[in-house]
Amino acid sequence: MLVNTRRFPPRRFHAITLFPFVFYNGQPLNGREVRHETVHLWQQAALLLVGFYVLYFVFWLIGLLRYRNSDRAYREIPFERSAYILESESDVSLARQSYHWITCIIRSS
Repeated sequence: MLVNTRRFPPRRFHAITLFPFVFYNGQPLNGREVRHETVHLWQQAALLLVGFYVLYFVFWLIGLLRYRNSDRAYREIPFERSAYILESESDVSLARQSYHWITCIIRSS
């Protein structure tokens, strides 16, 4: 469910997914952005929400310690890398959306 808000997510982000909602501020999301956030919805569902959020934070923290840059740490989170790859594809299976992030870990090793 798409929710347009004024104060959330923070200005540096256009949208954020907190299952089952996609919050965005400003202009409606385009097709690419909707696909990106949909990937996150399936990732969150596959990992039963808590697992997703714990891993997301751990991956971000590892990236922050490694790169000393919060934007780079965000970009290197496997969930984000996967969503950026899959957002350009118009028809992606649910299984691939849910678990593609694992291939992003393998490729970065």
